[in-house]
Amino acid sequence: MRFWKNSLQKGMLEMDEKYKHIRRAVRAEIRENSSLIESLKCFVDNDAVFYPGYGNLGDGLIALGTLDLFEDIGWAPKCIQGRHKEAFSGYTHIVMGGSGGWVKGMWETYLEQTIAFLQNGGQLLILPTSFSGFGSEFVPYADQVTIFCREQRSYDELLRQGMPEGQIFVCPDMAFYTKEEHFSDLEIEGQYPALQIFRLDEEGGRKQTPRDSVDLPLLFNDIQWSTTEQCVKPLRAVAGLMSQFECVETDRLHMAVLAALIGRIVKLEPSNYFKIKAIFDYTLHRFPTVTFEERTSDYTLAEQGKRAEAQLLRDIIKRINLDRQAEWEQRTTVLRQNDALLSRLEKLQGKLNEISEEKEKEIKKRTDLIDYIRHLEHEMLCKDREISDKDQDISRKISEFDQVRQELEKIQSSRLHRVGEKYYSIFRLPMFGVVLRMVRKVIVK
Repeated sequence: MRFWKNSLQKGMLEMDEKYKHIRRAVRAEIRENSSLIESLKCFVDNDAVFYPGYGNLGDGLIALGTLDLFEDIGWAPKCIQGRHKEAFSGYTHIVMGGSGGWVKGMWETYLEQTIAFLQNGGQLLILPTSFSGFGSEFVPYADQVTIFCREQRSYDELLRQGMPEGQIFVCPDMAFYTKEEHFSDLEIEGQYPALQIFRLDEEGGRKQTPRDSVDLPLLFNDIQWSTTEQCVKPLRAVAGLMSQFECVETDRLHMAVLAALIGRIVKLEPSNYFKIKAIFDYTLHRFPTVTFEERTSDYTLAEQGKRAEAQLLRDIIKRINLDRQAEWEQRTTVLRQNDALLSRLEKLQGKLNEISEEKEKEIKKRTDLIDYIRHLEHEMLCKDREISDKDQDISRKISEFDQVRQELEKIQSSRLHRVGEKYYSIFRLPMFGVVLRMVRKVIVK
């Protein structure tokens, strides 16, 4: 008995080490996928943005692995929010998170905005995803799209639809890239036999689920998973619950992946399309604790058709509601922009009035200055005229003086003047002058 227990414990330890080894090997396979890493780096170099997928908790596990890879390659991208048609407008390169949202007649969540983006010349990189019925829509824009499939069947489907081989690749689901540190403390021995997690939505393969089944992912549904913290908290809560059980029975792909990553025994069933079987064949079969069991759907073909039609109608209604919400958001944004523009217009009008007043003051100053300059010019002109008149008067006086001087020169040069000079020079003699004065006195008396 002791030998049997020791052998069992040894076998469990060996299985434990093997699933950890497989987990690391798959993670390395993603990290070393040259097509994936080179494509990502090319988009990063072109200022790409990231569009995280919407969905339930399984999509949160995909997002967590994706964000872990981004961290390892040193990329902290800006994330696009929203599902309306204009969500991608304004961008040239977009990396779209992997998902199962490309199933014709069931999940067509991203088709409209994606095609609109490609029609506007955008470049799109779709991370590992499953495709059912889609592919031809991308063919006209094949040189703008790089697609990674998470299993071989989607790759073959895209080829069949007409996509060129050079634009499509195969890579494991990004959920397998999730770092060990997120859940390593939950890799403990389970105390209860089995946890059942079967789908209750349109993708489920069972008409009646077991009474004790709980569809845990639907507790966190229709969420856009865009941050590590947002993903880790609910995933750890569910992983903590799983760790209490030895086995997880499910038709939820990413509940199976999460259970496999923490070493649970996983019994996997198909959903209503090929996704689970294809990913089991491509990746999950490597984990020694995971088995897949084929199971015929409880639904008849007619019921499946009605379910598909109902799902399609729900998607149409959801899309209409989203478009309406987007329209209201745009209208609100426009109104806010109008209010902001009116506020700016009022401020500009106030500034314009201030500028006008300053302009008027400046014009008045300029006018006064011009008037003053004209006044100075007039005074200068008057002064010039006075100076000119004085110059003319001086010139005239100079001319008269010249005439007098010339006359004087003529007189001085005449013979009479010379005789007079000689006559008057007699009076300068001392004795003659005295005699003449005496004669003058006699005559006066």
